[in-house]
Amino acid sequence: MSLKNRLLIFANDPASAAITLAYAYIYKDKYSQILAYPKNNIAKDIYQEYIPDSIMKNEIKFQNMDTVVTGTSGIDPSYEINAIIKAKKANVNKTIVIVDNTIHFNMRFQYEDSMIPEKYLSDEIWIFEKGFISNTNYINKKFIYTEDIYKKFLNIVFKKNKPKTTHPFINKYKDNYLVILTEYIYDFYRLEFGFNEYDMLEYILKAVENSLIDIPIFIKLHPKEHNNKFNILLRKYSNLTIVQDLCNIQELIYYSKVVFGMNSSVFKECELFKKPTYSIQINSNKTILPLYIDRTKIICKEKTLLDTINKHFNKVIL
Repeated sequence: MSLKNRLLIFANDPASAAITLAYAYIYKDKYSQILAYPKNNIAKDIYQEYIPDSIMKNEIKFQNMDTVVTGTSGIDPSYEINAIIKAKKANVNKTIVIVDNTIHFNMRFQYEDSMIPEKYLSDEIWIFEKGFISNTNYINKKFIYTEDIYKKFLNIVFKKNKPKTTHPFINKYKDNYLVILTEYIYDFYRLEFGFNEYDMLEYILKAVENSLIDIPIFIKLHPKEHNNKFNILLRKYSNLTIVQDLCNIQELIYYSKVVFGMNSSVFKECELFKKPTYSIQINSNKTILPLYIDRTKIICKEKTLLDTINKHFNKVIL
């Protein structure tokens, strides 16, 4: 192995950080050194748990034998795209872009208000969705269909060892709390689906209130959502047992009873840990098709939501 055979990973959003972390963890033996370049604290926190010594603060200096791997941030992929372009200009050994989700695929390869030029495209584009084809032929030529390496990473890490319990809420309500995963879908879709994250959260809280069951609720914001985003709504339901906090996501999901969300990448953890998971799309006029849960777990009616809560929290319906 060449001493100059380095791996450089770049990420902006949480999914991009998770997928590049997975690559680094699985293929670490192929490289003499791993250097991680998170754009912000959101990505940095994900790297921190598993590869803290790899997180770099100094200026990037590419070398010929480098392999550069990035994810594709959903709303703004410019950080990852620019890393690939700089790496290509520096004639590094290989560049790889890993696509964690093909939703809004074209947006993930935007460069200066248009699709990235072919000369700057990465050598490989890893896709987990077999058979997916974009509408840009020169991009399709770079596709490598492969297994979901983040799911593989989770299986390796948690096959034998349970996540540690560190959060007081989880210790107190272990195996008996509801997780709500919020997302900033309005930024993606506006009102295309007839509902947004505020609607989803209120429907759930109203259903919990109507169930008359004291259900502990952990609201996990998407890392790019501001922590006061739902304050007005939460004050309306101050009678419920609710905590909104930061937490290790594997710990949170592993010890939960039920998980509600829309189309979160965290559904991968839910699938691995075999947690009852539902996509809440009440009164939608168009269905979002989550990648990691079955269509039968999409809830579009308030009564179905209430019945689901009652079922999982053991309320007998007369």
